Amino acid sequence: MSTRKKSGKRTRRQMFLDALATLGGPERNLVRNAELREKLPWDETRYRRIKDQLYAEGMVVLGVGQGGKVGLAKAPETKGLSVFISYSHQDEPLAKELIKHMEPLKRSGLIRVWYDRMLKAGDRLDSAIAAELQQADMVLLLVSIDFLNSRYCYEVEMEKAMERNDSGDTLVVPIILRQCLWHLAPFGGLLALPKDGKAVKSLPDVDEALASVAEGIRDAAKGRLGS
Repeated sequence: MSTRKKSGKRTRRQMFLDALATLGGPERNLVRNAELREKLPWDETRYRRIKDQLYAEGMVVLGVGQGGKVGLAKAPETKGLSVFISYSHQDEPLAKELIKHMEPLKRSGLIRVWYDRMLKAGDRLDSAIAAELQQADMVLLLVSIDFLNSRYCYEVEMEKAMERNDSGDTLVVPIILRQCLWHLAPFGGLLALPKDGKAVKSLPDVDEALASVAEGIRDAAKGRLGS
């Protein structure tokens, strides 16, 4: 009885990533689309389709310039951008819904998320939170009146996050959950999500609002990886 050998044929997605890794080198330099297309035996339509799929999944980043460029979003061994979530426990149900909408970004390897409910028994609360905040690539501020009135959220987490944002060590993204006077806060000059700084709870479809927030986080993460 003969046994069929498993095919070692690479998928087109893997061919794209392998070619990009070869041309970009260990530094993961951006590669001109024209140069990458020469290495791949595809027409323009197939090339764009696969590139767009990988971009949507956070596997590649896009650069600007004549003809455009593309690069690997992350090295295979990395765990994605570290995202710290600062929120009031009054908003925990909505925070958990946002984390659900971010799951595709986590699965693609673009980000990894940390928030205080991930603390384990015996952890030192303040020092554990400070350590996660110190190494975060991105900090999401889930803004509401309870967030603004929380001494810990406002005076500890937000102030530290803004210091690191100003020094370029992290990226702070305000996410407006409920309408409040957030423009008066130190992060009031930052571009907020959802679009135009409208509160999630003020929009007719909360799932649609949170999905748009997740898309904004995806774009911000890709931008940071490509910088």
